[in-house]
Amino acid sequence: MPGATRIEREYGPDTAPTVAVLETIAALEDVDATTLGDEFGLVLHDHLDPAALDAMFTSEFTRASVSVTIEAAVTYDVTITPECVTVDRDA
Repeated sequence: MPGATRIEREYGPDTAPTVAVLETIAALEDVDATTLGDEFGLVLHDHLDPAALDAMFTSEFTRASVSVTIEAAVTYDVTITPECVTVDRDA
């Protein structure tokens, strides 16, 4: 397991928040985002509704910060803002 336990990455308006979450976790683990399910048992829709999460950031009335905890083979505490994703991996 890589040494970092926290990563913060910005994402742009062309990237869905759910994609940004997966890419950020993958960067923390130093793997390709498409392998998270195989390597870590992390399939995002098993833990939250991706469409609902993305919708929270597409409406001008609901753009806010969101915090979620995702428990798979590893537990991640994820904070999502309209511009940034922060992931903390529990040691």
